Amino acid sequence: MRRGLLLVSLLAVLPASAGEVGLLVDKQAGKAQVATFGSSQKYDAVSPTGFGIRGGFDVLDLKIAALQLNATWHNKTKGDLTYGGTNFGELENQYWAAGAMVNWKLLVNVGAGVEYRSEKLTFRPLTGASTDSTLGRPWARVNVGFSIPTPVVSPFFLLEVAAPLSKKDSTSTAKDLTDAMAPQVQVGIYGGIRF
Repeated sequence: MRRGLLLVSLLAVLPASAGEVGLLVDKQAGKAQVATFGSSQKYDAVSPTGFGIRGGFDVLDLKIAALQLNATWHNKTKGDLTYGGTNFGELENQYWAAGAMVNWKLLVNVGAGVEYRSEKLTFRPLTGASTDSTLGRPWARVNVGFSIPTPVVSPFFLLEVAAPLSKKDSTSTAKDLTDAMAPQVQVGIYGGIRF
């Protein structure tokens, strides 16, 4: 009985030793909106560039596939709020995320997963008060790339695409407009090391 418990305990601990740390450089894209309050101002889509730091560990590693839990912190990005070339202010976005992903380690690495993102958005018009909003929503992520297997660590490079599983389109208040202008897709390069 004790040997069985020891074996199960060892098997539970071993996969936790595998993990990864990486840097994400991305471009986020929003959607053009029209404020349905006040002056009915139109805004072009905001598409800032930013970076994030991600860490993850494998909870189940089958050598050709792994189930990973991960967390991401993304820096504050700023994009101009424009319409027809005229600047009306800026939109700031920063987020943290926690999720799970399945990574297939084949000739080409492929991954698919979901994460919960807490996005802090700030709408700063040139005139008037700023509006802060925290938007929590699930996102789906897929990536494809390659890794270089080495004895201790394996560098990897992936093309990643992510999109929210829920969106807000109401623009009847300043907070609603801020939420509606949040990113609708994110495309980036993710690279780092697996250990």
